[in-house]
Parts: sequence; structure tokens; C-alpha cells
Amino acid sequence: MAADMNLILKVLELVFGLVAWALLASVHGFWAWGGQHWVMFVLVTCWVVTLLLLILSKAGIFSNDTVDVIYAVIAALCYITAAIVQCVNADRNNWGHHYWGNPVFDRHAASAAFAVFTCILYIVDAVMTFKGKGKQILPK
Repeated sequence: MAADMNLILKVLELVFGLVAWALLASVHGFWAWGGQHWVMFVLVTCWVVTLLLLILSKAGIFSNDTVDVIYAVIAALCYITAAIVQCVNADRNNWGHHYWGNPVFDRHAASAAFAVFTCILYIVDAVMTFKGKGKQILPK
């Protein structure tokens, strides 16, 4: 079964972005320090825009490689700033140095990790689209 690399990357971006979003949303407001609103904005906005671009592209309504590359670069930059903010917030929540299982720290750290993974996916998406390989069919 052959698969479109662009479709695979977009679906992975959506899945990893959604996991980062869910992990961040699971941290209660008391533990939401500076920058959390920026991180949530990046996660939600990029997720929605990626979904819209995927739907429009696969429906044949709109497809433009230049827009895809520019968006992927902007999304990667936003995601890396969000990941940095999440790392700082995870460090602020690491008040339990002497034991394992600090759930607030764990969620912030996991959200930061998924933000980094999503950023890498956006970079790969931008490079492959720029080089014109995003539309290639993968071998069986």
C-alpha cells in the first residue's frame, strides 16, 4: 500500500500537536506560569491551521507549496519557542527533586518533548516540500 509522504507528515503533526495540547491542558490553572498562554496559543493555532491546510489540500480546493513551506517554517519557529517556554515551566515545577512522580513536572516535560517532536516534523515537512519531495509516493 502506497502512501503520500505529505499526508503522513501532516497526520503526525496533528497527532503530536494534539498530545502536547492535551498534556498542557491537563495542568491546572494554579500551575500555569508565565508563557503558558503563548504555548497554548501556538499548540491550538498550529493544530487548527494544519488541519485546515490538510483538508483543503486533499479536497483539491487549495494547494500551494510556497504557502506550505512558509507555514511550516513559521510553525516550527513558534513550536520551538513554545517548547523552550514549556521547558522553563517544567523546571519551575520540579520542586520534588528528591522523589519521582511529580505529575505537574511530568506533564510540562512531556508537553515540551512533544512540542519538540512536532517542531522536527514541521522542519522535515518544510524541507521536503521545498525540495519537491513531499508529494512523492512511498514504496510499498
